[in-house]
Amino acid sequence: MLKKLTGLITNNFGLKILGIIFAIALWLVVVNVEDPDKSVTFSIPVDVVNTEYLTDIGKTYEILDDTNTISFTVTGQRSVVETLSASDFKAVANIENIDDSMSMVPIVVTATSYSSQLEITKRNSYLLLNVENSVSDNYEISVVTEGDLTEGCYVASAEAEPQTVNVTGPESVMATIVSAQVLVDVSGATDSLSSTEEIILLDEDGNEVSQDRLTLDETSAVATVNIRMKKEVSLTFSMTGDLEDGYRYNNELESEVESITLVGSWEVLNALDELEISSSQLSVEGATETITTVIHLPDYLPDGVSLASGEEEDITVKIVIEAQTSVEVEVPVSNLTYSGLADGLELSYNNDTVTVTITGFEEDLTDINGKNLTGTLDVSNLEEAGTYNVAVQLDGTYSDNSEAAVSVTITDTSADEETESSASGASGSDEDTADGSNLEE
Repeated sequence: MLKKLTGLITNNFGLKILGIIFAIALWLVVVNVEDPDKSVTFSIPVDVVNTEYLTDIGKTYEILDDTNTISFTVTGQRSVVETLSASDFKAVANIENIDDSMSMVPIVVTATSYSSQLEITKRNSYLLLNVENSVSDNYEISVVTEGDLTEGCYVASAEAEPQTVNVTGPESVMATIVSAQVLVDVSGATDSLSSTEEIILLDEDGNEVSQDRLTLDETSAVATVNIRMKKEVSLTFSMTGDLEDGYRYNNELESEVESITLVGSWEVLNALDELEISSSQLSVEGATETITTVIHLPDYLPDGVSLASGEEEDITVKIVIEAQTSVEVEVPVSNLTYSGLADGLELSYNNDTVTVTITGFEEDLTDINGKNLTGTLDVSNLEEAGTYNVAVQLDGTYSDNSEAAVSVTITDTSADEETESSASGASGSDEDTADGSNLEE
């Protein structure tokens, strides 16, 4: 069977191949001579014209349902249709032809080539619109910063140029706008900066309003951000001059303010930790009583620096001048020593204590206790027995202005020794006599 089928195919094989080629050629001739119709579908954007027809009457529109693109079918001779592309057609919606309901505009599709040989069938033939009243309003442009400044720095002020923007658009969209702003990144900034930023419109929830249907007279603004530094610094005071003898101050003064907060450029304040007040008002030359004066702080601020809001410009300072005072203390005579007492003399105190007056500053005198004081007496000039008042010299650096003296009694011990010697001699003679008598007897 297979051999028979093979024979049928190969028998007169050349004639059979020739027949197939002739059939194909005949078909091509028929097709080219007849040129049958063919249909092709295209999609192209709609060109919307005469839009001023609505804007002139205070209206604006929104195209609905993506009807600004139209699909259509083109039918014509195959030889023509196969040469066409979407660029050979145009679709136009003339706003002046809007219907009475102001919601639809007819779309006209035409061919730019072979128009008389083509049939155009449109699938959608109307531009659908949402027409609203067009309104305008002005909004103040605020400058909003984002990002973290260098520590201690803050935004002192920020403004935009222009300061306002005029917005025009559909009434429904305009009703959602509550503010306009530009956003500036200030991350790591230490100095004032300026940049051009896009104007953003926001609704009451802080969400951005799309500007697709809006017209802004300015789309960007120049934002200028004034950056300052705020820093708390301590106050130090430099006093000059010499006090009268017997007076002192502790190189400090009493101030109602110990530190202040300053604002200024980062370059200046970053290097400033204290503000020194040096003035003729702080001179203590020849002073004998406490000095109270008012310091006007702005006079001592470096260029580019000012007091922070709420800080007082004037502060009162007091330089406390202290005069010496005196206290009387009782020093036990047992704490006293003496020197220079001649041989043969003996010293005894006639009282248990001696009163001394010590002069000094109150702080130094507070803890003085006479029981802890010691002193010396010079009795080198006392050569005879008797009662004397002898000056006391306190040990240490105490200032004694009382010329304190202690009463002492000087006793001549040499006379007592002679008396004892005489008495001892007389006693010996009596004993000898007695012994002699006894011998004689």
